[in-house]
Amino acid sequence: MIVDRYYYAQLNKQEQAIYKAFYKGLMAHEDIIPIPIRGQLSKEVFNKIFLAMTRDNPLIYYVNQSACNWATDMFGHTAICPQYFYNKDTVKKYNRNIEKTVNNLAGQLRLTEGTDYEKELRVHDWFCKNVSYDFKGTNMDDPARVVLSHNIVGVFAKQKAQCEGIAKAVKVLLNAVDIKCIVATGDADANGSREHHAWNVVDIDGNPYQVDVTWDIGASKGRVSYDYFNVTDEIIGKTHKLEDKVPECTSLKDNYFERNKLTFKSKSQLIAYITREIAQGQTEFYFRLDGMFMKMRMSELAGIVTRLIAGGNGKAVRVQQVSNEKVGTCWIRIY
Repeated sequence: MIVDRYYYAQLNKQEQAIYKAFYKGLMAHEDIIPIPIRGQLSKEVFNKIFLAMTRDNPLIYYVNQSACNWATDMFGHTAICPQYFYNKDTVKKYNRNIEKTVNNLAGQLRLTEGTDYEKELRVHDWFCKNVSYDFKGTNMDDPARVVLSHNIVGVFAKQKAQCEGIAKAVKVLLNAVDIKCIVATGDADANGSREHHAWNVVDIDGNPYQVDVTWDIGASKGRVSYDYFNVTDEIIGKTHKLEDKVPECTSLKDNYFERNKLTFKSKSQLIAYITREIAQGQTEFYFRLDGMFMKMRMSELAGIVTRLIAGGNGKAVRVQQVSNEKVGTCWIRIY
């Protein structure tokens, strides 16, 4: 198991000292946490440190960020006064359950076996098959549900959460098997508007990749989606905007479509692939288009498949198609 504190490393010396004191106090469930600073602590600096700490440490799920205050006395001593969602005994109980669940999943998913890519793929697939997005996780009439949906307890206890809880749970599982993984935050397109969002950056064999498990969960209806599995900054940047610096992601070596030779740069390559798959009796095709070929309209793809399966004999063919033009992926099923 590794402790991946990427955001701590981005802080200056004084901010790191505050981070460590704050972290130690929260882990001890202290009501008043003295911090090593003389004079006023600005809101901007506090928010920067708090965000770094909660992204680095998903097990700090029991602190209310919006109600966390700090004060400075007449002698210049500053202390943070956190508000906790759960008491100390409840946190201990939750932590035991989380540890048990993570260990069980590590065994169930064979996360001590195979390459880092294979481990990451198993974690991704488990989320897509077993975790659902909690659309009611922002309903302030049910504050307990809001809290659960935004932290790892929602995933590991209820298998339902919003993006923050999902991204933090992904980090917990991958860090538990020595894979570097950080939580990335910013905003993303959501039905024509921009909304706050959280996803991950994962390091596989020295190459960092952007991974949005939440969006793949949303697209995994009767199948597993890999649209946002190990993509570059350029690809994810079409829909996502980071609020802080993260490791630069430029490689597609361990992208799902690259690994499985399902990225095509020309129409002839795609037709050869679909023809071969049809000949082998396959009825589903999932691939990514790249380069100039992206200019071809996605609506043309179903027509190509229909003509290939019909084979010129006028056979009636029904085709289901799910396209993501932002990333160039397409899933087609013949039925």
